[in-house]
Amino acid sequence: ASSEGGEAVSAEAVKSRIRALIGAEDPRRILSDDTLVDMLRTEGFDLARRTVAKYREAMGIGSSVQRRRQKVLGG
Repeated sequence: ASSEGGEAVSAEAVKSRIRALIGAEDPRRILSDDTLVDMLRTEGFDLARRTVAKYREAMGIGSSVQRRRQKVLGG
């Protein structure tokens, strides 16, 4: 957070990016939280895996295991 409200803006930017990355993932190669961290790091977001997991869960997006199971079942 660089200033008041800066953290909220960056958190929303990170959540938006996580949503986009997961939305574009290959059903045969589901992205783990660790992989998401690596991808975000290349884009300039320096986050811990637990932060990515927290944001993902807050958005109602399942874990990689849950998403893999859902896509295998055709959901």
